[in-house]
Order: sequence, then structure tokens, then C-alpha cells
Amino acid sequence: MQMFLHMAIHLITGGTILLLFLNKRLFLTKDYIITIVLGCIIAITPDITKYFGDILLHSLAMVPLIGAAYGWIIYKTLNVRFFWAWISTMATLFIGHLLIDLLGNGINLFYPFTNQEQNFAILGSNNELIISALLTIATTITLIYKKVKPIAIVSIVLAASFVVSLGISNAIISYSLQQRYSFNDPQYIIVYPDNTPYHWNYYVRINEFTIISGKGIYFTVTK
Repeated sequence: MQMFLHMAIHLITGGTILLLFLNKRLFLTKDYIITIVLGCIIAITPDITKYFGDILLHSLAMVPLIGAAYGWIIYKTLNVRFFWAWISTMATLFIGHLLIDLLGNGINLFYPFTNQEQNFAILGSNNELIISALLTIATTITLIYKKVKPIAIVSIVLAASFVVSLGISNAIISYSLQQRYSFNDPQYIIVYPDNTPYHWNYYVRINEFTIISGKGIYFTVTK
């Protein structure tokens, strides 16, 4: 289920982002459908090589190249100016995949220049479900009316606000833990999502033999 939700948020976000960028340049229903499908494909492209043990397509360095390839396809298929198609596909790739991985399981954005993974874990399964539902509403409304209606804008704003508020909650919990255990000079502090939105689990590693675990809710460390 968790794998399905993680794949779904990539697909839905990709379709939504590309549709937002190209919406004013589309006229026919088939063009809207093609745009959504291409957005979904772009958003899962980095995982193609991952299944063969390579993470090169997850690197920021590859975004312009992948964007150019899909930009050319959009230019030929939907008759959108190449430069705008390129910008649109890069945004779709970054937001629809790289950013989601950064906020989820972690990602090495600077591969192959470094092997260090970056992670700001705020997207648990239920959080991904909420975001996917809101973006699905926005995409469906836009497809039906061939226009970004107010309800679609509200859905997108709610999804973005939800992500930002999760980030703020996580950051405040992390800061509180740093303040609480600063005298112990911890090796690291990890805060990651529980099953319920705004509920967090954490680990504080003091040394090789001492790991403190607990939970936080909203902006407070509960134990």
C-alpha cells in the first residue's frame, strides 16, 4: 500500500504540474489528456534506471537533459514553443519526482559528485494520500472545464499549504529536540512522519550505545 501511494503521488503530481504549465496553450480534450499522461511519465522517469541499480536520473544534473528530451516531444506533439515546453518538463520532473523523494524516502540530488543523501522526511503514507486527493480534484476539474477553475486553484493551494505546514511542524520538533539534548552533543537527530498527519517519531543518537526515541505532535515533543 505504501509503495502504491508513493507511486501515485509521483504520477498525480507530475500530471498536475505539467497541466498547470501548459493549460493556456491547450485547446482540445485529447491535448489535455496527452499532457496529463506525459506529466505522469515524466514524473516517474527517474525510477527507470533505479530498478537496475543506478540513481543517475535522480540527480539535479540530469534535469535539463531529461527536460530537453521531453520538451522536444511536447514541442512536436502539442505544438508548444520548445523553450516553454523545456521549462515545463523540468518543473514537472523536479516537483513531481525529486522534491517528493526529498520530502519522503530521501534522494541523492548531487550524484555522481557526492554519495551523500539528502532527506527532509515529512511525507508519510497518509500525508501522500491527502495531497494526491487534492491534486486529483484540481486535475479533474481542469480537464473537465479545460480551464483552471477557482476550485482547482483552492485544491492546489491547500495541497501546497499542507506540505509547508508539515515542514514547519517537523522543523519545530527538530529544533525542540536540538535544544533539549544540546548538552549531550548528539551525533544526529531524525524526525520522521507517523501514520497520522502532524504526528512524528524521532530518534536522538547520543553515542554508539545511547539512542533516545519518542514522539511529537504538531509543534510539541510529547515524550
